[in-house]
Amino acid sequence: MSISGSCTEDEGADHICTLPSAAPGTDASLAFEEIPLVDLLVLQDLESQLAQPAVARKFALDYIEIWDQRYVNLRNAISGQDRTTALDAAISLKIGSAMVGGLRLARLAEDVEAIIRSGCWDKGQSMLALIAELGRETVAQLRRSYLPAGHSAE
Repeated sequence: MSISGSCTEDEGADHICTLPSAAPGTDASLAFEEIPLVDLLVLQDLESQLAQPAVARKFALDYIEIWDQRYVNLRNAISGQDRTTALDAAISLKIGSAMVGGLRLARLAEDVEAIIRSGCWDKGQSMLALIAELGRETVAQLRRSYLPAGHSAE
């Protein structure tokens, strides 16, 4: 489900944010839910490109290690309505997630980026719980399905 909305100015001061009319169970919502949480083919491709699987695993470990700080940065920037920092945090989340195969979180970060660009801070604020939940699920899936047992982010 694409959750990005448009924000229109009303008499120059107030913003009215609207969302697409994609209700649960529609094709749009199914599309989001069908995006893989973690696509291991992305990491396998990274391993092949680097010709060193250990480097790709280190990248995944680094992603896991900085997840909490990455989320805090986004949350604080959205809460403080700091457009520059919020965009930086959303883009970082989008790109980092895509590079480790966290495609659903990358898609959500793309939607959040659009919301920030439109200045719909309330909508951005309302997305934070979903971002946190999906981020935790992505990290857990990476640990379970990609990293060898006993591997830690040290």
